[in-house]
Amino acid sequence: MDEKEKRIRQNCWEKAIQCLGTSYIFQVKAKEYAKYLKYITILGIIVPLITGGIAMGYGQYSQYLSYFLVIAVPLSIFQVILSSIALIYKWEDNLSYSLESQSENRKLSEDFKQLAENTSITSAELEHKFELFKTMDDARSKQDEKITFSSKENCKGMRYALKIFQIECAICKKVPIDMEPTNCDNCGKF
Repeated sequence: MDEKEKRIRQNCWEKAIQCLGTSYIFQVKAKEYAKYLKYITILGIIVPLITGGIAMGYGQYSQYLSYFLVIAVPLSIFQVILSSIALIYKWEDNLSYSLESQSENRKLSEDFKQLAENTSITSAELEHKFELFKTMDDARSKQDEKITFSSKENCKGMRYALKIFQIECAICKKVPIDMEPTNCDNCGKF
């Protein structure tokens, strides 16, 4: 294996780690958006159903309904506020984008990993496939730049990728075995 081939394989591993870390960050973001949207949906369905059920079961002038409305009105106001925030900040679009990016970055990570491990291809094939995958990754990265990651998210993504690939961190020289924070600036401060 010549120096150029070693360098390409090393670049493949670096890209695999980067893509897997990015995939993980978007996976976490998607879970968070999905959780909040689920709360909005639950409040939007349960409160009116219970109110209607009490009104149908006990009558619209029942004392049970008036007691429940004391609870239902603040919950409904909270749900309307939360729904407005979700619309303004486009949580559904962000959920959709996070799921798409998570999936594509995971696929790119796997492609880079397989290319790095594939010793049966020629140096020319290796270089051609790397350039192809790199072009796909550059396009994905350009789209992903619209979403900013905090340094904590970057550390968490790095730790996840190092843990999955069982690779030593370049800074602390340890292979992560869990997702617990450490003092490492590269893979642990989150």
